[in-house]
Amino acid sequence: MLREEGVVVAVEGDYALVVSQRKSGCGSCQGEASCSTLSGGLGNKAARIRARNPLHAEVGERVVLEMTEAHLLRASFLVYGLPVIALVLGGLLSRSLALSLGVGDSESAGALGGLLALVASFYGLYRYNQHLRDDDTKNPVIARVIIESATGGHACSS
Repeated sequence: MLREEGVVVAVEGDYALVVSQRKSGCGSCQGEASCSTLSGGLGNKAARIRARNPLHAEVGERVVLEMTEAHLLRASFLVYGLPVIALVLGGLLSRSLALSLGVGDSESAGALGGLLALVASFYGLYRYNQHLRDDDTKNPVIARVIIESATGGHACSS
């Protein structure tokens, strides 16, 4: 189970919009604050996450989100792997089809076919995301609300 802390910025029915600070692989590096290697010069950017809110967390509360590793790996493959595969296969199939039909510029046909397959994969991912949006088993869930104690420490409620 993956866990991430964040702050609730909006509540939408049974869901909450949580802002979480993205972490790079350089979290323990002394030069992290001034380095822009992984962030492209943008620094640490906040991630906005829509999560199920069974604990009825309110705006401004710090919460702990949970998500299974399997769902994260699947989502990562769909977002990063599928478009690349579509681009390559679309290009190869279009070029092969152009060669078999005797089209003079098969390279351009392959490039165009690859780009069309890439765009189609993005549209397919968009539609799939719309389908999954309300699937409670695939969304992160707010597992705990972090209550700030008077001494500055954290206490959790479930």
